[in-house]
Amino acid sequence: MMEAVKRFVGPKWRQYLAASLASYGSLCTGMSMGWTSPIFPQLRGPNSPLAEEPTLQQESWIGSLLVLGGLAGPIITVPLSRYIGRRWLVMGSNLPLLLGWLLAGVASDLPTLYVARLMWGCATGMQFATVPLYIGEIAEDHNRGALSSLFLLFINVGFLLAYAIGPFTSYWGLTACGGILSLFYVPFTWFIPETPFFLVYKDRNTEASDVLKKLRGTSKEAVQAELEGLQALVAREFKEEPKISDLWATRGNVKALGICVFLAMLLQLSGIDVLLFYMEELLVKVGTKISASDGTIIMGAVQVVTSCITPLVVDRLGRKLLMWTTSLGLTIFLGLIGVYALLDSYYNYDMGSWAFLPLLCLIIYMILFTLGVGPVPWILVAEMFPVKTKCLASGIASFMCWLAGFIWTRFFRDVAASYGIYTAFWVLAVCCGVGFVFSATLLPETKGKTFDEIQDMLNNRSKEPKPVAV
Repeated sequence: MMEAVKRFVGPKWRQYLAASLASYGSLCTGMSMGWTSPIFPQLRGPNSPLAEEPTLQQESWIGSLLVLGGLAGPIITVPLSRYIGRRWLVMGSNLPLLLGWLLAGVASDLPTLYVARLMWGCATGMQFATVPLYIGEIAEDHNRGALSSLFLLFINVGFLLAYAIGPFTSYWGLTACGGILSLFYVPFTWFIPETPFFLVYKDRNTEASDVLKKLRGTSKEAVQAELEGLQALVAREFKEEPKISDLWATRGNVKALGICVFLAMLLQLSGIDVLLFYMEELLVKVGTKISASDGTIIMGAVQVVTSCITPLVVDRLGRKLLMWTTSLGLTIFLGLIGVYALLDSYYNYDMGSWAFLPLLCLIIYMILFTLGVGPVPWILVAEMFPVKTKCLASGIASFMCWLAGFIWTRFFRDVAASYGIYTAFWVLAVCCGVGFVFSATLLPETKGKTFDEIQDMLNNRSKEPKPVAV
């Protein structure tokens, strides 16, 4: 197996291995996020661990508390990342993850289940704030996209496992699977190195050189230029400790922060967590005739396949084009699901010949989200901010993303219960429509531009024309 990996990726195989081991935790958090979809029907059945069947409001809290717990992720990781390093934060995210699986396994009442969901959310928020940063700092420019895609790929594999195992086992069976898989995370991450950037930042240059040599699969002399570049970067950007006020020190930073926060919130307001948490229930409610368990497995498989091709599409088509086209597509297909649900559940039309439509629309939704609305906000955070403020900006965008996700996952089912599932889908469509207008009119294109060119564009600075030789 290892020899096959070496032959496939060449001398840089250690980068792929380190990125995969760091991303493995996202597989476990993906399982915890997808856990609710097959578990909710079981909580209403005779084999539920709870003494009483949960109400609609209680189920909404079970679903949304994971997203609320995600708010703790950037609060924990942003200040600690400068002191204990990326590696220990990646490893530490497994502590609340394991605690969540343990609590879910022994839960016999709702408060215990609520705390388990909060713990899973904390772990998820920590990984979203740390693992992409870790991968970005161990990768080279030419393979950063491929390595970064592993994080999303592992998350989607986790969802697929939850969707594929949950319908065919008990509450405790799925929970035990998630807990056992999470047990491997600490031994796996024990073997990942600290990032060269953090080691240089802490003036541990000899260690940084050794790590670079191993990750690049070359000699100490060959990585000397890269090491000197990191030293120069740290000396230039970190003369003073980064402050939150640095984020609005320039007009360009304010504009970049507004763009990234808006798109990070759009990521959640498009309904992704709602669909992933309540997938089986929604497939039943919108009237599709395929079994809910089969539908969720198909959705999970689509996510995994699409996440494999996302890096290629992002680098070829650009950020702006992907954002406005995918948000427009989400608007159309969410709207169509709403129309179908209105005709099927409200007007009671015979929709038998169109029973395939909701699942087809959801599959296209998942493809479009995974290609554009999902990854682009985090790519823009990495491209629009200087190294000094990138971690702070990512933390704020992540915090607002989780906040929007909590509000929507908490109240989506209330909207559906009070005004119809079709209304809830139309609200999602309107949110995506706003994202389409924003992306088409206000979002700048950063594809192929250097950091200085992006800053000039954000600050509305025009280049002085070069004098023409006579």
